[in-house]
Amino acid sequence: MNTTTPVDAGATSNPTLETRRSAVIVPINTDSSVAPVHPGDDQTLVPSAPDSVPSLDDFSFMTPAPETIHVYYSERSRPLFGILRVPDETGIMRRQAIVFGRRGGRERWHLVSEDEALEIVRKATGGGIPLYRLDKLTSQPDAPVICMLDEYAADIVQAALPDHVVVAVGAKTCIEPLLARDVTIWPNAGEAGINEAMDVAADIKKRKYMTGECGGQVSGIDLPDNLPDWWNPGVSTPDDLGIDIVSLVQRPAPPEHAFRPFTIMPDGYKMKKSGLVFIGEDGVDKQVTLTPFDVVAETDLAETGQAGLILRWQNRGQPVEHVVQRGQISARGSTLPKDLRDKKMLFPESTLKLLLDFLGTVEARRFVRTVSTVGWDSVAGWDHPRFVMPGGELIGGSGAAEIRFASPNVSTDKERLKYAASGTLQDWQSHVAARAAGNSRLILGICLALTSPLLKVLGNVIEAGGVHIWGDAGLGKSTYSNVATSVWGDPTKLMIEIDGTKTGFENAAELASCIGLFLEELKNDDKGINREIGRIIYMWANRKGGLRSGPNIALRETKEFDIMFCSTGEHHLKTVIETAGGTYTGGIEARMTSIKAEVDGSPYGLLDTIHDALSSESFVDQMKVDCESYHGTAGRHFVAHLIEDISGKGRADIRDWFNQYIEAFIRDYVPSGADRAINRVAKRFAVFAAVGELARGYGTLTWDEGEAFRGVGACFRAWIDDRGGIGSREEINAVQQVRKFISMHRFSRFEDIVAARAANEGADCYLSAVRDRVGYREAVRTKDGDDAYAYYITVEGWDEICKGIDPIRAAKAVLAAGALQPPKQGRGLTIQKRLPHDGKIRVYVITPEIMTAGGLVEGDQNGE
Repeated sequence: MNTTTPVDAGATSNPTLETRRSAVIVPINTDSSVAPVHPGDDQTLVPSAPDSVPSLDDFSFMTPAPETIHVYYSERSRPLFGILRVPDETGIMRRQAIVFGRRGGRERWHLVSEDEALEIVRKATGGGIPLYRLDKLTSQPDAPVICMLDEYAADIVQAALPDHVVVAVGAKTCIEPLLARDVTIWPNAGEAGINEAMDVAADIKKRKYMTGECGGQVSGIDLPDNLPDWWNPGVSTPDDLGIDIVSLVQRPAPPEHAFRPFTIMPDGYKMKKSGLVFIGEDGVDKQVTLTPFDVVAETDLAETGQAGLILRWQNRGQPVEHVVQRGQISARGSTLPKDLRDKKMLFPESTLKLLLDFLGTVEARRFVRTVSTVGWDSVAGWDHPRFVMPGGELIGGSGAAEIRFASPNVSTDKERLKYAASGTLQDWQSHVAARAAGNSRLILGICLALTSPLLKVLGNVIEAGGVHIWGDAGLGKSTYSNVATSVWGDPTKLMIEIDGTKTGFENAAELASCIGLFLEELKNDDKGINREIGRIIYMWANRKGGLRSGPNIALRETKEFDIMFCSTGEHHLKTVIETAGGTYTGGIEARMTSIKAEVDGSPYGLLDTIHDALSSESFVDQMKVDCESYHGTAGRHFVAHLIEDISGKGRADIRDWFNQYIEAFIRDYVPSGADRAINRVAKRFAVFAAVGELARGYGTLTWDEGEAFRGVGACFRAWIDDRGGIGSREEINAVQQVRKFISMHRFSRFEDIVAARAANEGADCYLSAVRDRVGYREAVRTKDGDDAYAYYITVEGWDEICKGIDPIRAAKAVLAAGALQPPKQGRGLTIQKRLPHDGKIRVYVITPEIMTAGGLVEGDQNGE
């Protein structure tokens, strides 16, 4: 038996676990901890009887100071030696032995190695190492005994069971005082802890047989199967795991039942150091794998119930884990053999059938739940919120949660690399976030990247949606992308290429749920994907994939996801969609907002400021390097504090806080009379701003108060200014369509009314070049004194100009934009006018203001 407890992976990975209760107990290096020794002093420790019981104050000179002390006593309550638990710089608890004696001219409790302490005690007692709490065991001969494998765990259980005596045993402990007592052995969790407890039970049984002792019974605690390896009450509070110490001790079981093997091997199979072996009927061993591995647990996918196994092995000293879906084992075309080989599981082709038979019949005592979707763990709920990162990392919970990410055809190792953290949060804050401050587009990118985890938390307070940053090459759009992606992981790996199918983008959204999608540059010449981009935007924003049938009549489960998304490109999303033959609707605009990359009035392109950089080029180059060096920490830090907020305040309070921010943002940035679609976009931008301020409160961002609000607000105003008005998108589209037609065809489809009248009166100097006339143009002078044209468009011509849209609605939109002259009386939109060749007919009178109404868009041809 060994009291040096290995690292508990579950405990060390959880930021909320109290380090004082850590199960990581390893020997400490005493060379750096011993009190100074003067030259010439005798450095040999001479043990002596202590004149006092050691206390933590005796070791206040240590850095860091020990957190607990555990003193071993003799039967007569004389202190023999002690064990200190000392945290290192990582929070891991280390064991440090102490013995009383004279060394270096000083008689006191001295730091020694644990082996040295045990040797001194053996010589002093003339026997073995005493049990921890032997004095209490001796003084209470009728009390039931609980036997632990760790002193700190023994102290916790003793506090919960004052009528018991709770002892701790070590590798060389003298167990004779236990032989005549009723003893219940409490194991550390996991297979190694069970084996250690079995060794203790076997030692007691053996000593009983050798001494002829017939009194006392030995039993064991049957711990729940799903506790993390090496867990005991000293690792984390039992209540966090739903464990009641008192009731657990009241249900002891015989050791053979309490300490069951964790892996139930099929007949004929045995795991050896050389790997898995099958022993045939002839008794000859056949090597099935050249890699030894553990069957860690049974599992199933929480979403579908598909059964599986978790395997673990070593590859060049590094642990490798793989989830095998049992349905893959015999499935036609299964990639299981390839998947195992890709992770360096070695086995010859000739033994593949034996390996598959083993995987199909082996059983594990332990059960671990797996999930195939990332983000908030639906089973844990909001009372104990947990967040699953792509690749399987768990944020939140008690640290004892057993959960894995496993999805068919998804490489968890690849996902883990994409979202790997690099550098510290402080590195990212000082190199990336601090230089993003003052830059509205970069502020928007960071706030958007942090918003996806809030979609489920806020519920109907917020809609999913995206932002498209567009402009010419060289403005710094890649800097925006690098900064946004650095929130969650490696910018070089997280960007998704905009090339694929709607189903592919559906899968990508599911794999990035509650984190966000970051898209590479949207090209204007990719007609295939651009025809689909509108439908894809609707799908992402509606947070649900399409229906599709399975291999039988039943429908496959619809994919769901919660994402904000962003992209960049050289062209406005309207241009991209319409160039591919699609229609840019108000619904698309409300779900994905196009914002110019170039900041008005700035000489730095996308940037408002370059801080202390020598040029915008050097700023962009350095930001790229820093984002690749420092990333992945901000998103984790934000989610960890969001979990604390949800646990402490509840989602209702968080929603109320966001609603206040939304109201303030809309009040400050939305013009009166704005279309409902503008308010929808404003609400989403308000949440972006609020998320930035929330992250500042969490310490994720070190910006000044109001920085996120101002930066996001500047981007929203830039969108309003560039949009073409505060009316609906359909109205703006109508105005722009009329303006574009007039701009392109003012001389080829519109007759000069003065020349036409002259020709009609008999002049022979005019030859019309107009074909398919839709109306007439007349030179006028604007209010500013500029030369321009007014246009008189026939009803039939107006219908042609408004092809694809409602002509009446278009006329009303042009009227609202101030570019249509209405009749002086009546409620119609046309005016009676006498035209050459046509006589007196009704026409739409379009004023010169049409050339500036509706805002400028890409591709406008305003020149003659």
